[in-house]
Amino acid sequence: MKKITVLLTVLAFTLSFANASFAQDKQPASDTAVTAKKRPAPIERAHIVEDYLPILGKQARANGIRTPKPFFVSAIYYHMEIPQNITNAKGWGFHPAFATESNAMSVRMENAKVETNSYGVRAGINLLPFMSIFGVYIHTDVTSKFTAVADGNAAMPNGYMLEQQLKVKADTGAIGAALSYGFRIGRVVPFAVINGNYAWSFTDKTDKPIETLIVGARVGLNVPLPKDMVIAAMFGGQYTYMPMGNEVSGSYTVNLPAGTIIGQTEPLSVTSKYRANAEYASPWTLNAGIMFQPIRYFNIMAEVGFMQRLTAMVTMQVNF
Repeated sequence: MKKITVLLTVLAFTLSFANASFAQDKQPASDTAVTAKKRPAPIERAHIVEDYLPILGKQARANGIRTPKPFFVSAIYYHMEIPQNITNAKGWGFHPAFATESNAMSVRMENAKVETNSYGVRAGINLLPFMSIFGVYIHTDVTSKFTAVADGNAAMPNGYMLEQQLKVKADTGAIGAALSYGFRIGRVVPFAVINGNYAWSFTDKTDKPIETLIVGARVGLNVPLPKDMVIAAMFGGQYTYMPMGNEVSGSYTVNLPAGTIIGQTEPLSVTSKYRANAEYASPWTLNAGIMFQPIRYFNIMAEVGFMQRLTAMVTMQVNF
């Protein structure tokens, strides 16, 4: 139930990995001492859009810097497992004795954990040679696992302890930007990327969108291979913040064994309104990943996140 919310927050994320242009290469200098002192040869643009995007790209190419293509599209798969702390949970509307929030029943949510599988697309523009802006759409299938514990009262003399598994579907949109910088040392290119995005998620079990702000940074190394192939490794961290707070509300269905409610002689499925506070295990994640570029304007990236929250992400990106 409520834990569903948090997972979405992180998810949005998931979507804000590295800039489309990992780091810009300078045109290799000649091996001779004479030509090495000369200004690098200008790099020609491939099509007319590159006269305007990225902005300042013409000047960069004149200085022998290979600028990124103007546009990019990525396909994304993202998996996450995260424990949650659910507090102040209460439910109502499933029984005449608990018809309104004012006489809701308190419920403890123990051993709460969320697992998600997300699929989506990211598209954007390289606005500057070192800056991209992008938008993301992701669909997520969520499994929320928890133990619901309710103490006994007049209507439920024995209370209950139920192992629950809730399936939720969510849709997330995000907008963001990334800044990147790289420089050549011999043949390799160390680089750094800073990114941020603002995301909002809608689920079929919550009443309002879940808003999330995500900021991350990576450092890494590009290693050129023959024929425009490149392999890169990166390491960094990510911070997730929910500016809307951590209160969630909505409705969910629970299956009560026979005898849970007075006069109930058979198992019963009831739908309850709920309100609770949901906090994820930690706002921080450490990330490590690799990128392989088989041809100049296509790459595949894989990244894992660890600490209390475990994540795995795979993306395929085309620049054009």
